[in-house]
Amino acid sequence: MQALGPRAPPSRLQSTNADQSENLHGAVDTRRPSTPVGPEIPLISSEQRRDQDHVTEISGINQPEMWRAKPLHWGSLLSIVVVEIGIIAALVTLLMLSNRRHGFVAIGEEFDVSLSVNSLHLQRTFGKSFLWTSLPVFLMNLLSLGFAAIVGSYSEELPYRNLQESGSIERTVCLDYRRYPALYKYWPAWKNGNMTLGFGAFLAFLSTVVLGPLAAHLFQPIYPPFVMGKDFPVLSAYDASSLPAIVDYAPIIGIVAAVRVYGGNWPKWTDGAYAVAEHEPPSGLASGLNLTEFQVYAMGYSASLDCRSLSEYNLVRNPASGDTATLALDALDMGCNVSLTAGVGSGNDIYLASVTNTNCPEGSGTSRIAFLAGRYSASSIYLLENVNVIACTPSYSQTSGNIVSPPGFDPMRFEPTTLISEMRPDSWALFEKQLVTLSNIGNNNSPDFTSQFGQLILDVAKLKGASLALDTGTLLETIPSVLQSIYATLARTRMFTELPEDQTATDPGVIIYSESRLATVS
Repeated sequence: MQALGPRAPPSRLQSTNADQSENLHGAVDTRRPSTPVGPEIPLISSEQRRDQDHVTEISGINQPEMWRAKPLHWGSLLSIVVVEIGIIAALVTLLMLSNRRHGFVAIGEEFDVSLSVNSLHLQRTFGKSFLWTSLPVFLMNLLSLGFAAIVGSYSEELPYRNLQESGSIERTVCLDYRRYPALYKYWPAWKNGNMTLGFGAFLAFLSTVVLGPLAAHLFQPIYPPFVMGKDFPVLSAYDASSLPAIVDYAPIIGIVAAVRVYGGNWPKWTDGAYAVAEHEPPSGLASGLNLTEFQVYAMGYSASLDCRSLSEYNLVRNPASGDTATLALDALDMGCNVSLTAGVGSGNDIYLASVTNTNCPEGSGTSRIAFLAGRYSASSIYLLENVNVIACTPSYSQTSGNIVSPPGFDPMRFEPTTLISEMRPDSWALFEKQLVTLSNIGNNNSPDFTSQFGQLILDVAKLKGASLALDTGTLLETIPSVLQSIYATLARTRMFTELPEDQTATDPGVIIYSESRLATVS
């Protein structure tokens, strides 16, 4: 084929198609008329043809898939999902076991770790709390690292993925999430519309700053009580006939005063209200058992007073004038007469005289204990003001209930459940008479003064306030409780006898012990 013009130099072969088209038109214009004969076909060089063929070959080759980091492979993602499901299932299981069994595992004693190097000896005592506080944190940190690796790999891959999808330059080559700290990496991701990355970065942040520290408080030790039924051997028994005819009540009143007024401790086997038989701990208990409480079903013995304030009574003063006088009280309480004679004078400020009648008519109660109380006043017609006349009916009972005490039975308390029957001691009349007439104390210049029993009542009443010592309500509450304490102490120290060695008896009960257990915080 004959060329239409001189061959262009090599540099011209690299010109554009438009330049080649102009050269071709110029050559044609010099040889032929300018009348168009068909569409213009640009001429290309052999080098350009070779380049086009190469591009065609490349476009025909299947492009490889985009490279992905290991944390984004399905195996890694599935592993994280399995681990998270396993952690959730384990926590739910441990929570259910904790609620059902008062903790899911028992905690043993601490353990020692010793290290000796030549003459240097180191010993460290580790509590098992080291395990349940540090191990969950360590596991949660591993989980957070795995989750953070997935989020970090995805943030590095995202610009390239956007580039493959013909994204803008701001979302491809100019996008680098690594320059943002984990504290707020999720915010630029949300602004760029990468919701998946933003949500993942936010969860990674929470798992690092919240989940890890909270894992240290995931478990906690608890000390739940456990109950075990046992029989308690009985060492003594109540004997209503063992009270002597004459008893020195001064030590008994002194014990009650030491406890009720000065905060002392009751003798063993009484709580100041009931006296109970002596018991000993059950046999066969494990040495390492952490005992916290004993409860024994037993009988308690007590005395009580049913007191009333009398408004109708006859009080006579003799002589009618002077700073001292003898007062004669006569009153009738539900058919039982009470009579009391007591002297008053300026020697004492408060008076509380007592008397007993152990021969009340049938139908009016077996006996009465009556009290006359008042404050000395020289201007009063009876030399007493704030006068109170109180009559009380004593009763003695045997009550079933529970002895509740620590493992050593000291101190103990008796919780009554059912009143069984009256248990009046054989010498009850002597007890009441000797109690109210016990060697008087006070100012010897007074012709008659408050007994030890009355003084104890006043001392206990003053604990509620000196101005309330002669208040009717205070006396009605204090008098029965003081006599109850006196009788319980008397019965415990004088009216129980030891059982013979060949005679055995037991009372049913329970032991309560605690065990250190690990529980899931709910």
